[in-house]
Amino acid sequence: MSISNLQGVGMTPKQYQPVQQQQRTVSDSTASVRQDTFTRSPSTEAAQEVESYSRPARLTADQVEALQRQVEESMLALVEDMLGTQAQIARRADGSVDFDNLAQQLGIGTTPETAAQAISEDGMWGVDAVSTRLIDMAMSLTNGDPEQVETMREAIRKGFEAVGALDSLPQVCQDTYQETMKRLDYWKANGSMEGYGQSTAATPAE
Repeated sequence: MSISNLQGVGMTPKQYQPVQQQQRTVSDSTASVRQDTFTRSPSTEAAQEVESYSRPARLTADQVEALQRQVEESMLALVEDMLGTQAQIARRADGSVDFDNLAQQLGIGTTPETAAQAISEDGMWGVDAVSTRLIDMAMSLTNGDPEQVETMREAIRKGFEAVGALDSLPQVCQDTYQETMKRLDYWKANGSMEGYGQSTAATPAE
């Protein structure tokens, strides 16, 4: 039974329930005898369970390190997946690849024109949209802790490298990288992303 299950259980002192015993005469000088027997009450059992409860131990250094690795790996995998998708759309926009299956999965058209729209300034796979999703995930994984910015920055870099050398990627991917790095600088310098917008000049952290 957990502590939360103890709601409504009275934490009262031990209760004794007297049990009347049949009187019997031993001699003229012997009085009636009453014996009391102890009965465990629910509140007593609950109190004992509370006393035996112990708080869970803190995470060990190895467990903390394992969680940190999991966070980094999750971020790297997300970057690799999103950037790879963005690159394919960009290459479809310039007519260099065919991506009918991917287009169907993403819910966008298969023509170069629809691909170009998807990576445009207002498109769902444009610079703003992708960098926003990357930063949102980074903040979610770290609970918005600005001290984790450099860890996220390294994971994002590795994710981009997994797709290809930056200067070999489509321009929209290169712009997404630069915008994401700028947002990381803003997060680190300001402690959050509040107030940030593409029209906001982000001051890189020194």
